[in-house]
Amino acid sequence: MSQVKPDYLKRRNGLRDIFKDSGDASVFMDQISVRYLTGFSGSNAALFVGQNPEQDLLMTDHRYTERANTESPDIKILIEGAFFKELYKLFEEHKIKKIAIDSTRLNISQGEALANKGAIELVGTVELLAPLRSFKDEYEIAQLRKACAITSETLWFLINDLRPGMTERQISNLFQEGILKRGADGLAFETIVASGVNSATPHHEPTNRPLEIGDMVTIDCGAKVNGYHADMTRTVFLGSCSDWQKEIYDLVMNSQELGVKKLGFGVSGEEVDEVCRKYIEEGKHGEYFVHGTGHGVGLEIHEPTYVSKGVKTKLAKGSCVTVEPGIYVPAKGGVRIEDTCLVTETGAEILTTGSHEIIVVG
Repeated sequence: MSQVKPDYLKRRNGLRDIFKDSGDASVFMDQISVRYLTGFSGSNAALFVGQNPEQDLLMTDHRYTERANTESPDIKILIEGAFFKELYKLFEEHKIKKIAIDSTRLNISQGEALANKGAIELVGTVELLAPLRSFKDEYEIAQLRKACAITSETLWFLINDLRPGMTERQISNLFQEGILKRGADGLAFETIVASGVNSATPHHEPTNRPLEIGDMVTIDCGAKVNGYHADMTRTVFLGSCSDWQKEIYDLVMNSQELGVKKLGFGVSGEEVDEVCRKYIEEGKHGEYFVHGTGHGVGLEIHEPTYVSKGVKTKLAKGSCVTVEPGIYVPAKGGVRIEDTCLVTETGAEILTTGSHEIIVVG
């Protein structure tokens, strides 16, 4: 089977459709946007996207000459570290007066330099590329599948090995070793391992606390493959599961199932959040569900579309989002169950596979 390849020119043409009514061109200097539009993964670059493909230009410095030519063969490349000097030449050559920028990804000094003392009008848009990046193409879906498969396999092997006395940090390190052995490029984010009372903190950082019988253990983890992230969480029980633990686990499990079932074409982020939140509220634990239900996943671990209150954006085929309700009872413990899901024409496909039922190990 031939490997799916990204169509970066198609993405840049999609960007042209977005800014055609607001700017004469668009400029990006952040690593994520540059990679999305060109494939270039270096840490220092500037991208000019003009009114037609012949004007497009990727600039980087001499450290990345070979990488730029390898990763970005469909765009003109200039090896020149003085980005703004070259951009001013382009502005003059193509009679550029207005530049469309992503106002969330350009810092003040970059914006001031681009404006060139008022000669250029900057038209800022929050998440300018969101209409494109919110829906994954065939190449992106392939990378997400790989990242999620590695994450799922590694987590389930790790869960089966949990024993009293293992520390949160030890478990975190074992997850990282596991994904690297299975072909990941690295962690999608720093692994969360929260045991016992620590599980009441949604974004707990692993410590040297040893696991004890009776603990709930929440592991929030992900692998990264070719720049694309996976995100998965399971909460398991060590040795036993008490009645209060089972009560909140069942609430979260059923809430998460309802959220995944709600995913689909034309459904908004807030509608999915509402379904999950309402179920937990009816279970008398709404005050302990303290974060949004989910977020988009792709080249970043958190990106549009968000699954939370007030988000009117509609999901469509190719949307890749998490569904991750949780309950966190202060001074006692908490549960979170999360999957990365791909929205299809008929609903949603869970990419991070594995049981949602109560699991007691050790």
